[in-house]
Amino acid sequence: MKILCLFVRHGTDHYPNALRSLDEWYHRHGLLEKRTLWIIDNACNPGQPIEQIAPQTFLRSGDNSAWEFSSWALALRQAQAEGESFDIVHFVTSAFNTLYTEYLKHFHADMLAYVLQRRVCLGHIDSYIKPITLRAVSSQSWIRTCFFLLPWNEAAALSPWVGFCDRSEFFDSEASRKFRPSAPLSPDYQMNITNWLEGQERGGHTWHSPVRAGNGENIRFQFKTLAILNEHHLAVTLRFAGIPLTDFCWLHSVQGDRAWADLQSPSEQDQLKVRRKILGIPE
Repeated sequence: MKILCLFVRHGTDHYPNALRSLDEWYHRHGLLEKRTLWIIDNACNPGQPIEQIAPQTFLRSGDNSAWEFSSWALALRQAQAEGESFDIVHFVTSAFNTLYTEYLKHFHADMLAYVLQRRVCLGHIDSYIKPITLRAVSSQSWIRTCFFLLPWNEAAALSPWVGFCDRSEFFDSEASRKFRPSAPLSPDYQMNITNWLEGQERGGHTWHSPVRAGNGENIRFQFKTLAILNEHHLAVTLRFAGIPLTDFCWLHSVQGDRAWADLQSPSEQDQLKVRRKILGIPE
């Protein structure tokens, strides 16, 4: 099995140990020799020459216009143009080992066969208590995009990877965190985003880099909002493409019950019920 790991970072000042932790994860699961690693650094100058820094490991520049989402889109186009072909694409960001990380313990290498056979997106499913609306589409849950896997064919064909890149579509001025009345997301979703970015607890966690009051912080708020929207939009795109979202913990709980080919992911909310039961989280 051939795995292409697309690891996106923005320099090494933030999360300096992320790459080492990722290598250790691959080593624990016996997958290092199956992996080709593209370190996509959005802090590099666009078009910077590709540098091979170790066997099957390459440092490449990215496209930071929409953070990791635009870089993944670019990398997939480049891989296809270079005639590359893989079985699995592993999408990772340097923040993968922050906040809730128990999902990393729920992975087993045999799950890659399930990803291929059932053509699913495997990752950690996050969810709101109630559905929100984004561009007239109702959605409640999404794949946390710091760490997920797709079959190569589905990843290469998926579009768009970037759903939102224009801040003026959502905010009433360039330096404001106030949403436009015409912004295409429901008021409850606006509140969820604002509360999370300002550091309020959600699901037992708070964001590691809250947006405080002060010069420049409203612009950071806007860019982070676009990243949140693109993360949720990717789940919508996957559903429209007929690619089921599959949770690490749910799959771990049924592993060994029957052949992979006979397993089918239940609804996202049913998977989360199983996870809450396993982790002892009240309904």
